[in-house]
Amino acid sequence: MLKNVLLIVLMSIGIAGAGLAQTLDAQTFQDQWDQPAALNTEVEWLIFSHHKDGAAWVKESLDALNIKDLQARHWLYVADISQMPGFVTRLFALPKMKDYAFPIALVRDEALIGNWPRDDETVSVYRLADLQIEEVSNFSSQEELQRFLAGMTE
Repeated sequence: MLKNVLLIVLMSIGIAGAGLAQTLDAQTFQDQWDQPAALNTEVEWLIFSHHKDGAAWVKESLDALNIKDLQARHWLYVADISQMPGFVTRLFALPKMKDYAFPIALVRDEALIGNWPRDDETVSVYRLADLQIEEVSNFSSQEELQRFLAGMTE
């Protein structure tokens, strides 16, 4: 029994470590203003929302911290909207997002980000070096995310 538990723990550590060695593909998304938003070697921090509440947490956090120019900080905010019905995106989501003060790299095809590490119902933040993920932090509330982002601005 103890051997089985140790084996599971060691396998989990190996899997977690393997996730950190992942290198993301350089790619260009479109933002809410239909402008290019590049994931490239210049990006040092990637904020990734992959559910509706998470997107709201990112907006509230960036607004509260008055952060508008993500590129100047070497940040990229990526939102997975691939599961959103097209008419909802066109009629409701995009018009609302166009009023945001910061760009959002929009993922319309989940295959582009299918292997990105994430935990359900969280916002993921990756620390990158030349597109290699060096650290993954997952936040399960807007408050946690905002505290983390505030620490990055100091």
